[in-house]
Amino acid sequence: MGKLSKKRWKGYRKSNKKRILKIVLSVVLVLLIVPLCFLYLFVAYYYRDRFYANTYVNNIDISNMTYEEAENLISSEVRSYVLSIEGRNGVYDTITGNSINLHLLYSKDLSEFIQEQNTFGWPVDIFKKHYHETDTMLTFDETLLEEEFKRLAFLKEENNIMPLNARISEYGENGYEIIPEQHGAKIIEDKLYEAITDAINLLKPKLFLEDIDCYEKPVIGSDYPPLVKAVEEMNKLAGAEITYEFGDAVEVLDGKIISQWISVSDDYEVTFEPEAGIKEFVDYIGKTYNTFGKTRTFKTSYGDVIKVSGGDYGWWLNRPKEAEELLELIKSGAVVKKEPVYYQTAQQYGEDDIGDTYVEVNLTAQHLFFYKDGKLVVESDFVSGNLAKNYGTPTGTYPVQYKQRNAVLVGEDYETPVKYWMPFNRNIGFHDATWRKEFGKDIYKTKGSHGCINMPLEAAEKMYQEIQRGVAVIVYELPGTENYELKTDDKSKKK
Repeated sequence: MGKLSKKRWKGYRKSNKKRILKIVLSVVLVLLIVPLCFLYLFVAYYYRDRFYANTYVNNIDISNMTYEEAENLISSEVRSYVLSIEGRNGVYDTITGNSINLHLLYSKDLSEFIQEQNTFGWPVDIFKKHYHETDTMLTFDETLLEEEFKRLAFLKEENNIMPLNARISEYGENGYEIIPEQHGAKIIEDKLYEAITDAINLLKPKLFLEDIDCYEKPVIGSDYPPLVKAVEEMNKLAGAEITYEFGDAVEVLDGKIISQWISVSDDYEVTFEPEAGIKEFVDYIGKTYNTFGKTRTFKTSYGDVIKVSGGDYGWWLNRPKEAEELLELIKSGAVVKKEPVYYQTAQQYGEDDIGDTYVEVNLTAQHLFFYKDGKLVVESDFVSGNLAKNYGTPTGTYPVQYKQRNAVLVGEDYETPVKYWMPFNRNIGFHDATWRKEFGKDIYKTKGSHGCINMPLEAAEKMYQEIQRGVAVIVYELPGTENYELKTDDKSKKK
């Protein structure tokens, strides 16, 4: 083989270089294209179940996420949802989204947006922005919600407290009062269930039961007009206070007693039935403080202590009239001190209702004593009723009925003028007897009066000047004092 020419050699070398270059270029090209192909296919495969970069659903960035990841992101608020429920009396409870299977429903499934992607067109689409919209709707398992609802603390017996209407108190120190209504914590279940459902659908974090008006309310509040009117009427009646003073003793008729005669119906009609109660109260006063005709213990001017019964002296309550006046005072709500209505009064209240002014008449001694304010102002012999003719003067305690000047005493067989007339027992009384020349001794037994106490003119005049209507006259017999003369320099009361 001959040697190549220099020129030809050069051409050969140049051709060989080109060939090598082509090979190198081919190798380089293969080395570049194959990875790119793999990269292209890998990315295409990657996005077959993922969203492209720059993809948004309802303005939420879900780039490069799988369907499940995107759904979890969009539903993350729903999945972590907790409804806090706050009620009265510090009662609190919650319902979680998980406990009721709370989730979203889409009008278009998110996976459809992935299926619509051109997987192999990713080199172009990956740099574009993709916006998708889909309507969503919250949903949950109603059976689970009902179970959660039933176990709520608000429905437990100890927390489900019935409301109470405003009502009228028993009578107390402040009279009748309106006890305010109590709202309790009795749930209106339908209303609460509806409110919980609405709160969940709006993903509200808190629900305040006071705001949704789901508690049963009292029917009658403190400002209910018939209730207010009834209390006012009852307090007017029970507010009456009638005070009686019987000397040192005091009797009060007030709300403590009056309230027992007051009642109120369910529809607040006030009933006042005082008749029996007032009668009982007035009867009590009469029985306790009446002294009319009672037997009295009396200390005579002779020093003897005797029992004197009979007569009509003493306190005598006019019960019908007193009950009538008392009723009117109560109805008007009066607060007063009241003097009882009497048929007859005595000189003072107490065990000793005679006092220090009285006339003491000793039929046995035919002698009397008239004390005024504890001082002896008249002492005199007298002539009493004729025993032989059965006109004997009755014993007992009597009040002076009145006094009269220049009276004419009239009987079946007499008509006698007197200057001083002071009756104390019907037609029996003290008077002057100017036709008599002597008094005392045994005159009364056969030549006595028709029952009156005949007195010397001077003694009758003095008694008339000093005595007043209502003064007690104690008429008694005291054996052993016949023709007895009281010897004393002290003319003070001996009682």
